[in-house]
Order: sequence, then structure tokens, then C-alpha cells
Amino acid sequence: MRGALTICPILMAAAAVAARESDLDQPLPLEPARQISIDTNEGTWLSPDIAPDGATIVFELLGDLFSVDARGGAAHALTTGMAFDSQPVFSPDGRDIAFLSDRSGAENLWLIAADGSNPRQLTTRDDNSVFASPAWSADGKSIFVSHYRSEFNGFELWQVDVSTRAATVLIPMKSAPDTAHERLSSVLGAFPSADGRFLYFARHIGENDFAQLPQWTIVRRDLASGKDEVLVYAPTSPRPDLLIGSAFRPAVSHSGTLLVYGSRDRGRTGLRVLNLETREDRWLRYPVQQDELQASGWRDLLPRHVFTPDDRAVIANVDGRIVGIDLAGGGQTEIPFHVREELPIGPSTRRIVRQESGAVRARIIQTPVQSPDGRSLAFSALGSVYLMSLDGHSKPLPIIDGFQPNWSPDGKRLVFVRWNARDAGHVWLVAASGGEPVRISETPAYYTSPVFTPDGREILALRSSNALRMHSYMEYGALRQCELVRMSVPQGPPRSNAVAAATAAQVVTRGLIGGTPHFGSDPAQVYLSFSDGVHAVRLDGSGDRMLVGVTGPGWYFAEGRAQADDLRVSPDGRWVLAQIAQQLHLLQMPEPGKTIDVAQTDIGHRKLTGTGADFFGWADRGRTITWALGSHFYRVPLDAPRDGKPESFAADVQLLRSVVRGSILLRGATVITEHDDEVIPNADLLIRDDRIAAVGPRGTVAIPGGAKIWDATGKWIVPGFVDAHDHIADIRRGILDFESWGPLANLAFGVTTAFDPSPLSIDMLAYQDAVDTGQMLGSRIASTGPAIFSFNEFESYAQVRAVLSRYRDDYRVGNIKMYRSGNRRVRQWIIMAARELGLQPTTEGALSMKLDISQIIDGYAGNEHALTAVPLYADMLALVAKSGVGWTATLQITNGGPEGQDYFIVRDHPAEDAKLHRFAPRFVVDMKTRVRTYREPGEYLFPRVAASVAAAQRAGGLIGIGAHGEMPGLGFHWELQAHTMGGMTPAEALRAGTIGSATHIGRGVEFGSLEPGKYADLVILERNPLTDISNTLAIAAVMEGGRLRDGATLAELWPESRPLPRRWYCDDRPPGTRDPCD
Repeated sequence: MRGALTICPILMAAAAVAARESDLDQPLPLEPARQISIDTNEGTWLSPDIAPDGATIVFELLGDLFSVDARGGAAHALTTGMAFDSQPVFSPDGRDIAFLSDRSGAENLWLIAADGSNPRQLTTRDDNSVFASPAWSADGKSIFVSHYRSEFNGFELWQVDVSTRAATVLIPMKSAPDTAHERLSSVLGAFPSADGRFLYFARHIGENDFAQLPQWTIVRRDLASGKDEVLVYAPTSPRPDLLIGSAFRPAVSHSGTLLVYGSRDRGRTGLRVLNLETREDRWLRYPVQQDELQASGWRDLLPRHVFTPDDRAVIANVDGRIVGIDLAGGGQTEIPFHVREELPIGPSTRRIVRQESGAVRARIIQTPVQSPDGRSLAFSALGSVYLMSLDGHSKPLPIIDGFQPNWSPDGKRLVFVRWNARDAGHVWLVAASGGEPVRISETPAYYTSPVFTPDGREILALRSSNALRMHSYMEYGALRQCELVRMSVPQGPPRSNAVAAATAAQVVTRGLIGGTPHFGSDPAQVYLSFSDGVHAVRLDGSGDRMLVGVTGPGWYFAEGRAQADDLRVSPDGRWVLAQIAQQLHLLQMPEPGKTIDVAQTDIGHRKLTGTGADFFGWADRGRTITWALGSHFYRVPLDAPRDGKPESFAADVQLLRSVVRGSILLRGATVITEHDDEVIPNADLLIRDDRIAAVGPRGTVAIPGGAKIWDATGKWIVPGFVDAHDHIADIRRGILDFESWGPLANLAFGVTTAFDPSPLSIDMLAYQDAVDTGQMLGSRIASTGPAIFSFNEFESYAQVRAVLSRYRDDYRVGNIKMYRSGNRRVRQWIIMAARELGLQPTTEGALSMKLDISQIIDGYAGNEHALTAVPLYADMLALVAKSGVGWTATLQITNGGPEGQDYFIVRDHPAEDAKLHRFAPRFVVDMKTRVRTYREPGEYLFPRVAASVAAAQRAGGLIGIGAHGEMPGLGFHWELQAHTMGGMTPAEALRAGTIGSATHIGRGVEFGSLEPGKYADLVILERNPLTDISNTLAIAAVMEGGRLRDGATLAELWPESRPLPRRWYCDDRPPGTRDPCD
């Protein structure tokens, strides 16, 4: 048996309404291990401010604060270290600087003397707070600052008293508890007038959708009366999607007569000046630093700009420099600065992740259920039902194909479901000893969660439309619209593959339902999960009543607490098991109809797991609690002591790995190996089994006897494409679909490896195994497993390490994804635990450069999505290149501007693309291509983001290509083209999409280039990709693991010759329309 897991003690959480305070003396936990030399006279998003006497300018750069003489010169560091310090602003008397810092572990408002001494903390939040745009009141007694609300993706405005540190919400996002989301108020860039009468700020009403240009307005509030006046707003438009302007980042002159603000025009950002007396409004400077209207705005929408003390000029950050812009004539004077520093960063977390070999060991077992006598376990894995004796040493034995087995009350039979995309599914019975199954259901449908009634005479199951299942783009969440049906169990001996002579299924109830039906003491009612918790449902269909709900931490973007993912009430009705954030909780049942929260201290509550739980249930009539994690099954008595150890059983399911045998020589092509800049014309490329054996000029490679010689004259061979950021959204959850079209489309378009950095469930682990066994055709799948989100609510390094250990020990993934998991301390705990456990972590900034920079400084091996401060200057290019972080920009989605895929869909008209229709269902192609927004090319930001990616690559940075899974297969080629639109050469883009991507995800040792010993993943092209990157679409053939397939049809060409089996969606079309698979 495996080492046991400790049962965690009761969690005593603080009240949700009270924010924990930070320990002022607690430093960040991560120690720096490397230094990056920064030597620059330009910077990215500097946010300068000028002292009241006009002698000194203060600014931020890479998370440190600097000061420089207002006439220019060498910059002096005011703060250093790994903390991220930003947005400095002088006090009215010039003695202090207010700034934002996460040096206490969470971001807070801090003060520091103007010479860099005496740092002190004002706010003491210890949650995941984010602040932006501090500004002193005119009297210097308080500071205005915006506070981010992740559940609304917007900002409320605070006022913090400097002497007492008390914080007041001055402008909330919700004016009332029931404020609709379209009326949310978001405030940034507060700027008080010098006389203390007014407060100017930018305000946005409604939800902030990064896909559209938001309308921000400039507002002036009379601080005495509280009355607001809108000073600047965008031109009115008949439709919200036709908005062509926005106004933001106000700055007011000391005289109170002039207002400078940011504005968007034809995709670029400029500064305008408004005369507050005459209301004359004109351009001051265009363009300036690109705004972040379609990004997170955690350092405001534009770097700070401010009037000089004499009001003759505005100090601003333009073209990476600090400049003074003359108010009268618009002339610009540079204020030169020079920063030299050794930037401390965390240790590298880059790892080598190798492909598993030998037998495929199933990473997860699904829906394990203990037999009534406690001696056996039934579960499904990779489409088969297994039985395993719980004696501590037996191996699982497959008994039949199917999913979701459940025991009869006498333990003699199993009920289970079978399903496939084309024919739908049925409910079946089989003897526990094996043999021929008996079909119970009459109507084909999508059935799940079959269970026996307590008397064993009937079977209950959830049933829904198979057409609806297959026509949903993705499956997400534990509930679905379905009905609970009851079916009679046949009596007597089963007939071979027979259909039971039973009455038609009776519908018990309908609705948004999920979970597994289970029973209490009353056999006339069944417990079933609804959106508000478990209901007791009468089997005669006469109704239901809510029994219990359990809530806990939810997604960062959701308001309030979230319902548990799944619940099971004990047979005696005294306890409820709740699965929340992949952890298992045991709670005492409240009064019927009541909802409880796992953070409550007035209920009996025990957190049973610290590492995780994938599936769970009751056994022994409620005397035993069971759960599974990965391929291990655990059980513990209900009355076990709190420090008791559960029994652990390894369900070691092994299947043969699909490996090609034989040798093939590809002769005559030009081989672009991606080993340095090597290009071999008229080459010989030898494949033995699933590996590359040799490559060289024609005639230099020894050909083994019996090898197949394949003529590739006139063609080009490149490594198989590696999509380093591909959310494979089409997979079906729970009941697996081994004809998933997404990975197949990837392979057809030459993507031989797809890396999913945040699958939404553990099912992706099973699909990875299914590709390796050959049960499913498509690109190789690698993933991080489900990403680590803030709903884990980590409070210690030990908790973090326990959760991350399941990724190494149970899921056997080499990578993890940290996604907005908590404050800086938590994010550093995660990277520390990943490094200790040998996992390579990647992350993303959620379109916030504050997150991006701090996570790169911490040493995260990967950074996903765009860096939205466009363009990146020498400071950021040095950080990206010298830190060794891998960067995948995913330009097909939001990137600080409109989604890049809109450009390519409008340009290429893929709605009728024959190859796309062959490898994707008609409804998916229509959904994604037939209705798209047209924009003038200048409205798109992605080419300018791509220019920064190219600059980072040329500076020595590690760049990968990832298309986010928006258009499986084809999207990868658009992503390559998007990067060349930013200035990459075809050779640079091709390198990024092969060895760059493979190295980025830790797999460059075995994939990404055509070198002896590496896996034989490659693409044969009809045209030269080095002259035109769009030639990567001219695919003659694709090879994955030594198996050669036709580029148009994916028919196997070698080692066998056979067509691709016809897919279900080939026939899913209106009568008389073209067959896409013909």
C-alpha cells in the first residue's frame, strides 16, 4: 500500500467580511538566487512624478523606485529588492513619497521619505488586494487610491487617512447591494485639485469587457457637496460596439484651469488638454505610450503625467523616455536618465520534462465505488470497467468496456453506461464476476451516474440529449439540463448482449442536475444535486425539497461564495461530504433546507484531505468515507480520530503504449532541423520506430535493411509544430469521447504536440493517456493539470506543497499553472514548492504587467499571454531575455487590443475551408467563422505586441507559439503569421513554433527539432516556409511518433496504409449539403 495521507484538522477561518491584516515585519519568503544587470536610459511604463519644488523626478522601473534630477542625469535607487514597488507620488510638502508595494506579502499603500529612507506601511491588507494610482489630498492628510475588485473586474476608490491609517470607500463599485452589473462604477486615476475643492477621476460605467473598447469619462467631484460633473466623454454612438473614443488618466494644473488627459484615436493613444474655464479642448501630444484600456489597468490605463510646478509643461512617459511637453506649443524636451542596477530575481524553475515510455499507466481512475462487503473496488479507466480486490496487493482486472460502474445492493452485479459520439449511449448490467452484459435502457441518449435503488429492483440514471451534448462547444461544470429516470431491473439469468424486456424509463424529475443519485433512510426518495445543493426527490415524481447546501471559496471573478462542486449526504442523514476546490470536507448536517459554509466555526467540520480528492463517496452504509486521487483509492472510518491515517490502495491500470515499429527513410527534401540554423538540402532523414535515427545530406546516412524509402524530393521537412498554449476545449468530461475532434484537427494542421496550460478538469489527464495508447487519434497532449487558482485559499507553505505534490505524485505532470492564486507571498510559496517538487511552473499576468513582472522576477519558467505595455523597452527586454522565462503571447485572443483571430477570420474567410470542415464539426466552424467583427487593421494591437515579442527573441529571449485553442490546428498558423506581422522573419517564427515552444514547456530535449534521438514528429511541406510563413499550411504529410499520415485526409501512409475512420460529424449536416469528409 502507498504511504497514507494525514487527515487535516478542523479549519478555523476568519469571518469573510473582515480582511486579515499583514504582519508588518514579515518579509517575502522567496530568497533571490540570481541577478540581472540592468543598464538602460529608457523604460517601460515609468509613471513619473515631479517634486513640488520642481527639482526632482521620481519614477518606477521593473518594480523599483528611482529619482533623478529634473534636468536629467544618473538615476538614484530609492527602493531595491524583490518587492514590486510602483506608482510613486510626492506629498504636497515634498517630504514623502506614497507608493504601492507587496513587500509585506500582499500589496498595500506605503510611504517612504523622499531620500528613500523610513519606509512605512499605511494599509495593512493581507488578502489578494490590488491597488492603483495613489494621489495625495491637497492638505497632505490623506491619500486617494483605487482598489481592485476582481469579482467585478473594476475599481472602487478609497481614501486613506495618513495619521490613523483608516481607509474609507469613497466611491464604491455598487451604489446599492442590488446594483446590476451594467451599472457598476469603476474609478481610476484620482487627481485632487491644488486648492482641495475638487477631485478629478476617470470613471467607467458597466462591465469591463477586454474584447471591446470601454467608454471611460473624466469626472469632477465637488468634495464639499459630493456633486459629480462629467467633463469629457466619448462621442455618442448608436451602438456600444461602435465606440470610437475614451477619456482617462486626468491631471490638473496647479492653477486649476487646465486638465490633461489620455484619449484614444484610431488605435493609438494621445494626450489632450482641456481648458476648464473656456472648455476649449485640443490635442497636446499624439501618439504617446499606448494605453491599457483593454487590459487590467492595475497600474492605471496610462502612466502618470503631471504638470510642472509653474504649469508651463507636463511631465510624461513617451517613447520610453521621461519628457517635458510644453503646454503652449507642444514641443517636447527629454529629461534623460540612466539606470544601472543589479536586479535580484528568484532561482530558475526551468526543468527537463520527458515523455513517459513503456506501458501506459492510467493517471486517474474514475468514479471508484467500494463493494457492499468492502472487499472489492469497481471503477472505470480509459473506457473500461475494472474490478480490484482491496487486499492491498491485487491488481485491477478489466471486466468490460464502459464507464461509471455502481454496485447492486447484494454486490453481485454492476450497472454501468456505454457511450460513443455517433450512437449515443445506454445503461447496462453485468455480473460482478464478468460475462455478457444486458442492456437496460430502451432509448439511446447520454446517460450518466447509474445507481440501484436500495431494494435492487430499479436503476436510476441521469439522461439528456446526445445531440445537445455533441453540439455544445465545451462541457463545463458539474450540472447539466437533464432528467432523472428510473428503469426496471430484469429478473432471471441474463442473455448474451440482450436488451432487457423492461418497461420504458419513467421520468422522476427534470432540471439543472448533477452529481450521483444516492439514498438515505427513506427508500421512497433519492438525494440529488441541484444548483443550490442537495434535494430530496420523491421517486413517484411528486416533488422535491431542498435538503442542504454547502458553500466555500469560488472563482476570483465570481461574486460571493460558491456552491460546492459535489455533495453526498450520509445514509443516516447526519453528515454531508462536500467537495470544494478539489478537497474533501466532512460537515455535520444542519437543519433541513439550510446552506452552510466551510468557513463557519459554529458547525462540526473536518477537512479530510490536504492533497486533494477527485472522487468520493460513502461506503459500509455510512460507516466509511472513501475518495480517490489520481490512481489511488482511500478509505477511512467515519469515527476515525482526527489524526487517523486512511487506508490507501494503488489501482495500477496498465495498457500497451502505441509505438511504431520499423524504419523509414525520407529522401530528397530540404530539412530545416531547427538545430541552430541548420538547413540540409537534398537530405536523408532516417526514422527507426518512433525516433529519429539519423539526418544528413543524401547518401551520408546508413540505411538499414528492410527500410522503406519515401521520396520527398522537392519538399521541405520541418519539426512537428508544438502549440505551447492550447486549451483543448472540445473534450467531453466524465464519459470520455475518444473521437475528440480538437486534437485530430491539430494533427491535420501539423501540430504534433499540444500543451494545455490549464485544462478545466482532470479529464485531460485521461485523454493524454488515450493518445499514448492509440485509443484516440490526434496530437500528443501534455498539460499542467487543472490550474492552481485563488479558491485554494492557501495560508501556509505546507498547504501549497501538499496540493502541488498531487501534480507530481498522482497526476504525473511535469508542469503546473499558477493563475492568480493569491497575493505575492502565496505566489512565491507556489514557485518554491514547484521547485522543491521538480515541477516546472508557468503563469500569466491576466493582462496586468504588475503580475507579469513580479512573476518573472520570482523565477516562473513560463509567462503566458501578451505583455500589454506596448512597446516593451530595453528594461523589459532585458528582464525577459536574461531571466530565461519562456513567453507565449497568444495573439489570437485579447492582447491589450482586439482579438487577433478576428483579423484572420475576416481576411481569410475560413467558413468554407474544406480542410477545416473535414476536421471540425460544421456547427463549430459556423460558430467561430460566420459572424465576426470587421476592423480597420490599425485598430488591432497584436502586430505591435508581436514586435515586442520579436525584439525579446532577438535579445536572447525564449519565445513559444500558442494559439489558445480558439481554432484548433488552423489557429496555430495564424499565430505564426501574426508574429511575422510584428517583424519576425519566417525563420524566427518557425523557430518559435518548434524548438522554442518545446523548450518553453520543458520538452526541448525530446521534441522541437530534427536531431538523432528525438521523437519522430515532423511535417512535410509542399512549399518553403523560410520564404513565406504561410507555406506552413501547405502540408503534404505529417508524422507523429514515426507514423506517417496524409496531410489532407490523415489517412495512414506508413507503416500501414489505411484510411482515417469516418468521424461522427461527417454526417451531422443538413440533407443535400456537401459531405466534408468525402
